[in-house]
Parts: sequence; structure tokens; C-alpha cells
Amino acid sequence: MNEETVREWARMLTIRLPEDRVETVTAQLEGQIAEHGGLSPEELEGIEPAIVFEPEWAE
Repeated sequence: MNEETVREWARMLTIRLPEDRVETVTAQLEGQIAEHGGLSPEELEGIEPAIVFEPEWAE
């Protein structure tokens, strides 16, 4: 995963992703992909799923 891939995905998905967020999003996606989903069942214990998506960069 790299920053150019994240930019291209955002363009393809028509998501406005400010340049100052690209590095953070890249690191998050890289971690999720590298670990095939990231957290173990134990780490997810007690965490409620999100029922609303509100990207903080959207206006």
C-alpha cells in the first residue's frame, strides 16, 4: 500500500480525500491489509460495530 494507491482509490470511489489525510489513511489501510483484518477476536471483545459512517474530512 502506498500513498499514490490511496489517492487513486479515492478518485475511483469519488471520495474527497484531503492531502493532509493521505498519509494517515495509507497507514491505516496498510495495517488492515497486512494483518488480514487487523484485530484479534479478543481485542474486539466489547466493541460495538459502527452503524453510521461519518468521515471527518467531509464537509
